[in-house]
Amino acid sequence: MEVISHVLVLFLLMISGYICTKLKICSQEMAVIFSSFVVKITLPALLFSSFIRPFSTDLLQEAGYVLLLSVIIYGLSFIIAYFYPRVLGMKGPERGVHRYAIIISNSGFIGYPMVQAILGPSYMFHAVIFNINFSLLAFSVCAWLIAKEIRTAGGTPMKISWRLFVNPSVIATLLGIIFFIFSIGLPEVLFDSIKMTGDITSVLCMFIIGINLAKTNVKHIFGRWQVYLTTFMRLIILPFLAGVIYYFLGFRGHVFVLSILITAMPAGLFTSIFASLYDIAPEEAGSIVFMSTMLCMITIPIIVSIAWQFA
Repeated sequence: MEVISHVLVLFLLMISGYICTKLKICSQEMAVIFSSFVVKITLPALLFSSFIRPFSTDLLQEAGYVLLLSVIIYGLSFIIAYFYPRVLGMKGPERGVHRYAIIISNSGFIGYPMVQAILGPSYMFHAVIFNINFSLLAFSVCAWLIAKEIRTAGGTPMKISWRLFVNPSVIATLLGIIFFIFSIGLPEVLFDSIKMTGDITSVLCMFIIGINLAKTNVKHIFGRWQVYLTTFMRLIILPFLAGVIYYFLGFRGHVFVLSILITAMPAGLFTSIFASLYDIAPEEAGSIVFMSTMLCMITIPIIVSIAWQFA
């Protein structure tokens, strides 16, 4: 019941963004501004502040386990994403959108608020470690999976560059790791300022999702059966497979639940953003993001409740 109440709070924040947009209190331009502010300022502040704690070998060991679990599920996701369009017989450029949605979840905009709400702020450290792979892949290799389909559409795909791996979240994470390993402290006033900046990430993220959902054309959502299948894969199959693998590897407790929780997130917002940027099946991407985001409010409490039974 506690999990449901936490998810409900986040859902109401998302609905608030949706209603404000429909009432023209918020606009799509505000979503762009909020997104830029979150990506460049509040999210890096949240990531960095989660590392400011005394060094502990036990905590470092837990971080290693979490990173291992992350590598396992991302590796599995890549394998599934590679064969998935072929099994479904997809031949058009929408292949890249479905591959991206399977590999990259909304582990930032929804994942971090969920971790804070369900497991508590102390587990943000673990969530950031789990999402190191997300920070490295979401804007680089996985973005290329969509961009390379431009060739199918008659254009020139983007090329992989080291610059794609450098973004504020990666920099904040690397700095945080250094501060944690060497137990570097910050003046209380400075730390409180950074932490307060990071704490508004959850509210802004849910508002952004609500604003984006308000602009989605509902007529295009309930169409292709592939959208339903990818949503099912993202919300049910992947966390189930992750749970089975983690369980038989002997992982239990909060680390077990956290890893499943983050894996159970809906398709990432960047699925739609990159699809629009490269003009590769943007409506398909929007449908996947919308459907998985709405349904995750039902699936996440169920999955987390089941995960606790085996933790």
